[in-house]
Amino acid sequence: MKKFLTLIVILLIVLIGGYLFINGYIEKSLEAVDSSDSTQIEIEIPSGSSTNAISEILYSKNLIKDAGIFRYHVKRLGHDSKLKAGKFILSRNMNVDELINALINKSSSDNTTNLTIIEGLIIQDVAKSISEQLSLDYDKLLALMNNAENFRADYKFLSDNKEIETLQGYLLPETYNVYKNSSEEDIVRYLLNQFEKYYESTIVPAMASTKLSFEEIITLASIVEKEAVKKEERSTIAGVFLKRLEIDMMLQSCATVNYILGEWKPRLTNEDISVISPYNTYINKGLPPTPINSPGKASIEACLYPEETEFLYFLAKGDGTSHFSKTYDEHLAAVDKYLNKK
Repeated sequence: MKKFLTLIVILLIVLIGGYLFINGYIEKSLEAVDSSDSTQIEIEIPSGSSTNAISEILYSKNLIKDAGIFRYHVKRLGHDSKLKAGKFILSRNMNVDELINALINKSSSDNTTNLTIIEGLIIQDVAKSISEQLSLDYDKLLALMNNAENFRADYKFLSDNKEIETLQGYLLPETYNVYKNSSEEDIVRYLLNQFEKYYESTIVPAMASTKLSFEEIITLASIVEKEAVKKEERSTIAGVFLKRLEIDMMLQSCATVNYILGEWKPRLTNEDISVISPYNTYINKGLPPTPINSPGKASIEACLYPEETEFLYFLAKGDGTSHFSKTYDEHLAAVDKYLNKK
């Protein structure tokens, strides 16, 4: 009898110990992954996603500590059928209850707003646009964008390319959903996060098929961004510039001269194209030292996958399209036809 009571006591101790351990583990798993990390993370929950699928999405983004505990907690609260589909801005300093609340009420949308970065903006204009859209300090934004070194250790595309000094060219144009109360640094880091994803998913795999370096690709893309009007012509224009580089011919890009001038002139004068600057591709061979704006994905991918072409010249016809020529004589004839019309 005494042995039996002893076994009962031991069993109770084990059960109580196990309960306390499991309960402690559950409570720990419901806490925020990192209470100090407010980095904005955008996730998309596809329509019809089960709680199991949602838990795996959150776990893959390191937003929860344990997918199984998340599912258990959702079921325990009776919220299985209440989690919604859509895009959400979440962060690792949110605990499980806060995440569930956001997924049920879409409360994140009440705290967020859209931010649009337009293709082809120079860094000053990117900072100005963000400042105006989010009521942030222009000078702080520009200072952050002008110093890539501050972010180099945190982003592979910067640590892989230590010659990059500013973020011009690396603030990927698109429309984003961001927290309304974001700081200047929060926003810059958010944009860098988006570029980093694009760098790893799209740019790095394509680099094996190009002779250009990563920075040269972005620099060329920034020129294509300004030279091409129609999206479908970008790969041809990229091919023209790459052919010029291959034969050691000057790029003679109006976009680079306009960048120096700080304005867009549809027709450049002889004085314009003679301006002394490393960015003037009428007097310097090769690409300019850095990107001249922030190119969009279409221009970047046009440079990663350019059209193989025999064309060496092109000009804007004035109707939104370009005319391409193989020889200088053909080009002069096109200039006379489209630009010297009476």
